[in-house]
Amino acid sequence: MALGASGGRVAGGTLEALRSLNGPSEVNVAGLGAEITASADLGEVGVQRGHAVQTGNGNESIERYYLIVPMGTNEGLNATLALHYADAELNGLAESDLELFRSTDQGNTWTRKGQDRRDPQENVVELDGIGAFGSWTLASESAPIPVELASFDAKTGDEQVRLSWTTASETNNAGFRIQRRDTGENGKDDEWTTVGSVEGEGTTAQAQRYRFTDEDLPYDADRLAYCLRQVDTDGSAHVSDEVIVDRDVTEVELLGTYPNPARQRATVRYALPEVQDVTVRLYDVLGRQVRTVVSGKQKGRHQRTLDVAPLPSGVYFLRLRAGGQTRTQKLTIVQ
Repeated sequence: MALGASGGRVAGGTLEALRSLNGPSEVNVAGLGAEITASADLGEVGVQRGHAVQTGNGNESIERYYLIVPMGTNEGLNATLALHYADAELNGLAESDLELFRSTDQGNTWTRKGQDRRDPQENVVELDGIGAFGSWTLASESAPIPVELASFDAKTGDEQVRLSWTTASETNNAGFRIQRRDTGENGKDDEWTTVGSVEGEGTTAQAQRYRFTDEDLPYDADRLAYCLRQVDTDGSAHVSDEVIVDRDVTEVELLGTYPNPARQRATVRYALPEVQDVTVRLYDVLGRQVRTVVSGKQKGRHQRTLDVAPLPSGVYFLRLRAGGQTRTQKLTIVQ
């Protein structure tokens, strides 16, 4: 079965093929859209097609890139490369401005190589005189990206996550929305939630530094992901790659319940640094066991809801036992 793809947009992922190309003439390897012409014997040639926007040098590509790796000759080729694309992959770029860009460092930076022929009707851009293959994409120098993000970091401590990022340049940048999601074992929501915002600097060629502290963390989240949703002054948005923060537990803990006093329900929060037997029980002032909240083997951060509506008013004690350690918190119930 031949490997290929339709002319529509492919969301994410890669397509790959390996072919022997000796003196190829307009060979579209496996129908992936990279058409190769060369007089040299290239030997086995691996072609990978990816479907993500590439950025670098203040520019942004279409939603397609290629990695072309000849196992034989790959220097002094004087080859021709024609890259095909789908309209849905244009990423807002004008077809009349598309040119070939090449990367020699796995897509970290891109160099404009130009074009010799464009055909918007056939969705193809062609370049002659290529000396060597590698990573290629189509982009436009006349369509700079609104914000060039130079760095994005996250650090945790004191039940907070401190985010910092730097931009190399900005064009019509209204600002950033900071978004978060829980990616740990206890994660219940895969959707991104906006937890704050920071105003941008509009248009500037100078590097800018930003900071944001997330103080309202979900207690039972042991791993959090953050991304920046950069918004232009015209309302369009661009989303950064995510950064991951692991919230390690260093000791057994039982936090105070809330609300306290409680009438209907109380939230119990506790954490364990390693897998171990744990019990959390509720006792009255006479030391009688009233309720078992947790019993089993666990690790990490946890949050449970305790139904106290059936219990009479009074003072109670929550007691956690794990790994030979005991933690206690007082709970007042008012009916």
